[in-house]
Amino acid sequence: MNEFAANAYFPVLPVDPDQSIWDEALGTKRKFWVERDGERWLFKYARENTGEDWSEKLAFEIANAIGVNAAHVELAVCADQPGTLSRSFISRDRNESLIHGNEVLAGLVLGYDRNKRFGQSYHTLDNIQAAIAKRFDGSELQATQQCLASYLVLDALIGNTDRHHENWGLLSQPKIVDNKVVDRGLRVAPTFDHASSLGRELLDDRIEQLLQEPQGVERYARKGRGAIYRATGDRRGENPLELVRLGHQRYPHLFDDALLHLKAVPLDDVLALVDRIPPDRMSPLANRFVKAFLTYTYGQLCNLAV
Repeated sequence: MNEFAANAYFPVLPVDPDQSIWDEALGTKRKFWVERDGERWLFKYARENTGEDWSEKLAFEIANAIGVNAAHVELAVCADQPGTLSRSFISRDRNESLIHGNEVLAGLVLGYDRNKRFGQSYHTLDNIQAAIAKRFDGSELQATQQCLASYLVLDALIGNTDRHHENWGLLSQPKIVDNKVVDRGLRVAPTFDHASSLGRELLDDRIEQLLQEPQGVERYARKGRGAIYRATGDRRGENPLELVRLGHQRYPHLFDDALLHLKAVPLDDVLALVDRIPPDRMSPLANRFVKAFLTYTYGQLCNLAV
């Protein structure tokens, strides 16, 4: 059991469903927008028998600890139903809009179908890099590619298998000169939507089996398949850890920075975040499993760091 004082747990923010601004149609989960202190937040219900709430929260806190730019997430509850609040990262003052990855790739990668969310094998690391190279140049190009590489390092650490082409993107802001739009400034959007990570779908009986099996956690970590493919035509997306291995092999100058940032953060600091999830949101077995999972992935990634 967690031996924490109550004030050491992450807070759980109450959400009033009557304060909904509008429902969010994008994605598969029930969600709606609310406004809190002048900012817009997206409330997402956690589906029953999943840890979608604590996995999303932990992903944000881990990203913050290792220097990865991520959308701010808080644990929340609405009408006694658990969920999360995610703060909007789109600036209304700057008239920003989000260009999802499928829009970035469509038109820049021959044969890319922006509407094919599942089985989109053109969504490869090489195609992403090539598409980004057509939108940026010079120092902005390398900084953008390094930022996206850091998202993949985070995915590998937490086992995020949902990095499909609508789960990353660029923020676009019109630039006005002499009352005319002459350019649209671009920057990488913070990484977002990490609920499909850290074994959040596992029930306690399966967790117990994995913890008892020799190398059960390692096999689970290596079994997961993401939504970025190794090569066009592959039947399944690449494992998040293997994708970083591939990326580090092909583009070491893009992945080294994120890997070194990760290695500089003590493992104990990462594991301590797990104990800050309130015990009514995460079972003791899930707590043990997540720590074992992170211990394994952290070690694998640190071995890649120069």
